Amino acid sequence: MSERIKQRIVVRLTDDDKSMIEEAAAMTNQTITQFMVRCATERAADLIEQHPHLILNQDSWDRVMDAIDNPPVPNERLKRARERF
Repeated sequence: MSERIKQRIVVRLTDDDKSMIEEAAAMTNQTITQFMVRCATERAADLIEQHPHLILNQDSWDRVMDAIDNPPVPNERLKRARERF
């Protein structure tokens, strides 16, 4: 960990979970903190990579926000769909 430690997360564990984490950390020659941070950050990176990101330019963003702030009046087709569901 070359970055300066700035944050803390408190985790509550069962005795079994703690024992398993301690054993795994020892097997990989890491401290419990190193092991938990590495596992959590690797999993977080995997999850973030799996989920698509939508990047909009300013004009597109403004149009989306305008549609949210000023939704169009429902037409007859939309009203019928609402009634069906």
